[in-house]
Amino acid sequence: MRLLAKFLVFCLVIWLLIVSITSLFGVSIQFPFTIIEQGELPFHRMQTLRIALFLTLAFYGLQFVLGLSKEVYPISFVKIYIFNMCIVGLVIFYTLDAPKEEYLVLAFWLAFLFIINIATTSRYRRLFKKM
Repeated sequence: MRLLAKFLVFCLVIWLLIVSITSLFGVSIQFPFTIIEQGELPFHRMQTLRIALFLTLAFYGLQFVLGLSKEVYPISFVKIYIFNMCIVGLVIFYTLDAPKEEYLVLAFWLAFLFIINIATTSRYRRLFKKM
């Protein structure tokens, strides 16, 4: 499971790098690999990403303000962000009547989150350690 999680994160990193670099050259890519015109990102996707990022930052900011903050691994940030993205995405996609195919993207991210969560949570991690 840890190998699968690492492979998925590696693929995510490659995708993020490709999207970032192509954006510098004026080419926008929508998940998974759909090239779109500049400014054509669907509103429901843009809102989902924006609100999920804000909620993730608010989560960590509130932890800091309440004195509950602790050192976390970068994958923890990724898990919180993807969780927020899936929850917010469901609400926004439903309220804005997004095309049904868009829910497949959320299903992918939920599966991704599930695998990453199992592979990185300590109570599950020991199940996958080498004997």
